[in-house]
Amino acid sequence: MAELGKAGNPPDPAAVLREPARLAAVDAVRAVDELTADTFARSVDLAVRLLDTRMALISLAGADQQYIRGGNGRTVPRHGQQERVDWCFCSEVVVSRRPLVIDDVRGDFAHRADRAVATTGMRAYLGVPLLLEELPIGALYVIDTRPRLWDAGQQRALEQLGASVMSEVRLRLDAAEHSRLYARAAAAAVVEHRRSQQLQDLARASLRINAAPSLEFALQTVTEEARGLVGTHQSVTSMTSNLRWAQAINAVSLSDKYGEYRFFDEPPAGDGIYVLVCKENRPMRMTQGELEAHPAWRGFGSFARVHPPMRGWLAVPLIATDGRNLGLIQLSDKMDGGEFTADDEAVLVQLAQLASASIEKAAALENQYEIARTLQRSLLPQQLPEHSAVTVASRYLPAAPRAGVGGDWFDVIGLSGARVALVVGDVVGHGIHAAAAMGRLRTAVRTLADVDPTPEELLTRLDDLVSRQSAESGADDGADPEHGGAADVGTTCLYAVYDPVTGRCAMACAGHPAPIVVAPDGSADFLDLSTGPPLGVGGVPFETVEAQMPEGSLLAFYTDGLVETRQRDLETGLEELRQALTEPCDSLEALCDHVVKTLLPDPPSDDAALLLVRPHSLDEARVATWDIAAEPAEVARIRARTARLLAAWGLEEIGFVTELVVSELVTNAIRYGQAPIQLRLIYDRVIICEVSDASSTAPHLHQARIFDEGGRGLMLVAQLTQRWGTRHARDGKTIWCELALPVEGVPVKGLSLEALGALEGLEDLSMEGLLPPDSEQ
Repeated sequence: MAELGKAGNPPDPAAVLREPARLAAVDAVRAVDELTADTFARSVDLAVRLLDTRMALISLAGADQQYIRGGNGRTVPRHGQQERVDWCFCSEVVVSRRPLVIDDVRGDFAHRADRAVATTGMRAYLGVPLLLEELPIGALYVIDTRPRLWDAGQQRALEQLGASVMSEVRLRLDAAEHSRLYARAAAAAVVEHRRSQQLQDLARASLRINAAPSLEFALQTVTEEARGLVGTHQSVTSMTSNLRWAQAINAVSLSDKYGEYRFFDEPPAGDGIYVLVCKENRPMRMTQGELEAHPAWRGFGSFARVHPPMRGWLAVPLIATDGRNLGLIQLSDKMDGGEFTADDEAVLVQLAQLASASIEKAAALENQYEIARTLQRSLLPQQLPEHSAVTVASRYLPAAPRAGVGGDWFDVIGLSGARVALVVGDVVGHGIHAAAAMGRLRTAVRTLADVDPTPEELLTRLDDLVSRQSAESGADDGADPEHGGAADVGTTCLYAVYDPVTGRCAMACAGHPAPIVVAPDGSADFLDLSTGPPLGVGGVPFETVEAQMPEGSLLAFYTDGLVETRQRDLETGLEELRQALTEPCDSLEALCDHVVKTLLPDPPSDDAALLLVRPHSLDEARVATWDIAAEPAEVARIRARTARLLAAWGLEEIGFVTELVVSELVTNAIRYGQAPIQLRLIYDRVIICEVSDASSTAPHLHQARIFDEGGRGLMLVAQLTQRWGTRHARDGKTIWCELALPVEGVPVKGLSLEALGALEGLEDLSMEGLLPPDSEQ
C-alpha cells in the first residue's frame, strides 16, 4: 500500500487505486456478488433509516471504474451498474482511508462541481471506507438533498454499520474460498445476522425514543429497549441528579423472574461502582464475581433484602452533547444464562448514544415547558371572582410537554353597573413566547375593559395593539413566533358583556369559535355570531351582536383545543361539545368535569380552556331608573326620592352619603351636561349610582384652589365612594360610582374634616342639593 511519506505528503491517488493487492480484494468481493447482494441492499436500507437520509450507496472502487453494489434512492445508480471511479467521492474515501463529511456541498469548492452532485441533487454527504483485511476496497455513504450537520454519533453509527457489512462480506468470501469451513462460516453468519438485526432494532428503538411525549416516557422506553436488545432480566436507567453523583431510579424494566421487586424505587446513595461509570463516562462490564470483588462495590447496604439480586453487570454512560454525564443504563442477568460480551456492550453503547441526544432534548423541553407553564399559571386567573350577575366554572388543561404550553386564556371582569365582561382567547404558537403573549393580551383586555368600550370597540383597539406590536417585532419580515416573533398575530378572542339589569349579553368575536347557548329547557345551539378576522389581520371591522339571556340559560365559551384533536376534526368536536352540554348535572363544576372527560379522555395535544357561565337577572325591585329634567329644582326632588328608595331597601344607614353623591352627580349633569338626563340606582353587592346625559364631555377630578367657587364635587364623590368612573356610549356618557353597603358593627364611611370644609365652596349646593329630603321645593 502507498503510505504517507516521511515529509507527510498525501498518498498518490492513482497509486493507491491501482495497487494489485487492493484490486485483487475488490475482484474477490465482486466474484461473490450473488452471496453479498442481500447484505449490501439491507445495509443501505438500514443506513437510510438509521441516519434519516434520502439516499445511500455502497461502491467498490476499481482502478478506473466503481461498481455499485447497493443503492437506495431514486436518483442513484442501481446494483450492478458501473460508473467512472471519480463519479462521486468514493475514490477519495478509499485513498484517504478516512470518513468524508460534507455538511453542505455548495459551500465546498472542492466537491460541488462533481457530476454526482448534479445527478443526485446532493447537498450533504457522509461516507466511510470499507476495509477488507486492512485494504480499502470501497465506501459506504449516505446522501441527503438538504444541508445537515453530521454529528460524531452519526459518523460512528455509519462506521459501525460499514464494519458490520464487511464482516458479512468476509464471511461470504471465507465460505466461497473454504468450503470445508462451511459450518463455522454459517455459525458466524448467524451471529452477524443478529448484529444486523440489532442494528435494525436500534433504528426502531431510536424512533420510539425520539417519539416519546415526555422525559419520563423516554427514559422508560430506553430501559425497555435496552433489556430487549441485549436480552436480560433486569434493566435500570438512572439520571445524575447533582454534582455528588446522587441519582434517581428513573425507569426500571424487569422480567417476570423479578416480578416481586417491581416496586423497588430506592435511589443510589451517590457512591459505589456506578459512580465510576458516570465520572469517567466509560462503559463497565463484569461477571458477578468480578463485580463483588471490585474495591468500589458497595453491595445494597440496608436495602439488600428488598433489592433485586444481580447476576453479572453491564453499564454504559449517557453522555450529553457537551460531554456532561446524564446518567447511565445498567443491565443484569442475561436471559441465556451467559456472561455479558463485547458485542452486548457495543450494542448498549450504540443505544446509549442514540438515547442520550433524545433524553437531553426531552429534559430541555420539559424544563422549558415547566418554565412556560409556571409563567402561564401566574398569568391566568388563580380564582374567578364572584359576581351577582353570573355563576361561573372553568377548566384549563395544558398540553403535553412535547407539544409545549399554549396561549389559551379566559377571564371574568367586573364592570360598572353590575355588568360582567367574559373573555376567552387563543394565542398562536406554543412555549414561553405564547404564554407571554397571552399575559400581554390578557392585561391589555383588562386595561381596555376598565374604560368600558363596547365589545367591537375593545376588539378594534386590541387589533390595533397587536398590529403595532407585530410591526415593531418584525413579524412582517418573517419573524418566527416560536423564537420571539409576534406571537400575538393571528390570536383569536371573544369578548362579551352581560348586563343583569336588562338580561342581555353583547359580544364581538375576532376569529374565535362561537359560544354555545343552553336554553332553560336543556336544548343547546351555537350563538349566531358575526365572526371577524383574528387579531392583527385587519381589513374587516368587528361587529357587536346582542342576545337575550333568559333566567336559567347557560353560556359555554371554549378554545379550539377542546374540540379539535388529531383524532377528531373541528366539526365533529363542536357537535360532541354541544351534545355534552345538554347532559343534566348537579352543578356547573360537575358539568365542566363531564365535558372535559367526554371530549378529552387523554392528555390534549393543545391547550384547552372551558368557561361555563350561568347568567342571572337582577330583581326589578332592586333597580330604579328616573328621568331628570334639566332644572336645578330637580336636585332636591331626586334626593327625596333617593331617601325613600333607600328606606324601602332598608339602607337608611347610608342614606345621607348616598343622597350627597346623587346630588353632586345630578347637579353636574344639569349644569354641564345635555338633556336627556337619567339617574339609575342599583342595589347589588354595593349601591350603584349612575347618571347619564347626552354630552360626551367627561369630567375630570382635580384639586380646586382655595378661592374657587366650584370644582369640588367629584372630589367628594371620590372620597365618599369605593370607586367611580365614566363610560361613553354612542349618544352620551354615564358617570357612575359604587357605595359600600352598611356592615353591622362597622361605621359607615362619612365625610372627612377636609371634605366638610369643602362643602362651603360648593356653588349653590346648600339650596339645590342639601335641602331636607322631605322638601319638595
